Amino acid sequence: MQLGLPQPALSRQVRRLEELLGGALFVRDVHGVQPTALGANVLSHAESIIQRFDDLDDQLRAHRLRQRRTLRVSWATSALYEPLLDALRRLRPDGQLHIVTADSSCELDELLLAGEVDVALRDQCGGSPGACDDSIGEILLAESPMLIALPEHHALATAPVITMSDLAREEWIAASGPDGCHDFLRRVCKPYGFIPDITYDVPVNGPRGEVIRHQGCVTFTQLYRTTGPGVVRRAVSDLSMRVRHSVAYHKDSRMAEHIPALAGLLAQAYRAPVDAFAARGGRIPRTGVGRPPAPPGATTL
Repeated sequence: MQLGLPQPALSRQVRRLEELLGGALFVRDVHGVQPTALGANVLSHAESIIQRFDDLDDQLRAHRLRQRRTLRVSWATSALYEPLLDALRRLRPDGQLHIVTADSSCELDELLLAGEVDVALRDQCGGSPGACDDSIGEILLAESPMLIALPEHHALATAPVITMSDLAREEWIAASGPDGCHDFLRRVCKPYGFIPDITYDVPVNGPRGEVIRHQGCVTFTQLYRTTGPGVVRRAVSDLSMRVRHSVAYHKDSRMAEHIPALAGLLAQAYRAPVDAFAARGGRIPRTGVGRPPAPPGATTL
C-alpha cells in the first residue's frame, strides 16, 4: 500500500493515533516493525475505513459532475412551463433538469435571490418594488391584457362589452398566499368606484375554474392560463392593466449563454395563444423580447 507520506510525516501521524487510542500501535524487534495487539485490531478495520473514504470520494465527484450538468428551473404562476421545458431540452439535450415549483411569486423571487434556481419564469402586474441584485438578469418575453374569468352561464359572458363597473356587484376570487392579491385587487377596483367583494380565497394554481363554474363568481386571469370547461374569459374594455411575462436567470449560470436563444423560443410559444385570442376578437397584447421587465416582487395573478 502506497501512503504517499515521507517517513517523518508518517511517524507523526502514528504518534497522534497512539495518543488518541491510548497505546502503542507498533513495536520494533529483530524482525523489523510489528503491530501490537492494539495495532492489529486497528489494522483489521483499516481496509474497510479506507474503502469507505474511497467510496465517499467517488460519490462527491459524481455529485459535482451532476451539479455541473444539472439546471435548476422554477416557476410560480406561469402557465407556459411546458414550452420552457421543451426549449431547455432543445438547447441542452445532454443536461439534467431539476424542477422547483414555487407556491407564490414571493417564494420564486426568494429562490432566485438565494441562488437556489438558475432559470425562472415570472409573471408580474403592478409596480411593487422587488429585491433584485446585479447577479440576476431578466428578459421580457411578452405583455398580455388582464382578462376577467366568469361562468359561461353568467349574463356578462355574452355581453357585447364588459366594463369594470359591470363587475362591481360580483363576488370575487383572490389568490391566497403571500403575494398580496387582496390588496392588489382592491387597488385595481378603487379608481372605478367600488371595493370588490372578495368571497373566495383560492391559490393561483388551485381549482379556480371549478369555483367560478359552481359558485358564479369572477376573477382576473391571464390570457395564457387555461380556465377549464364552463368558464369563459372576456376582455374588460376600460381596464388597461397588462401582465408582463419574463424569463429571469442567474448571470453566472452555465445557462446564461443560452438565454437569448431561450427567450426567442419562449416568445414564439407566447404568440400561439395570443393569435388564438385575437382570432376570437380579443385585443392583441404587445410583445417584445428584450424590453426592461418589472423588478422581482411585483404582484402576480
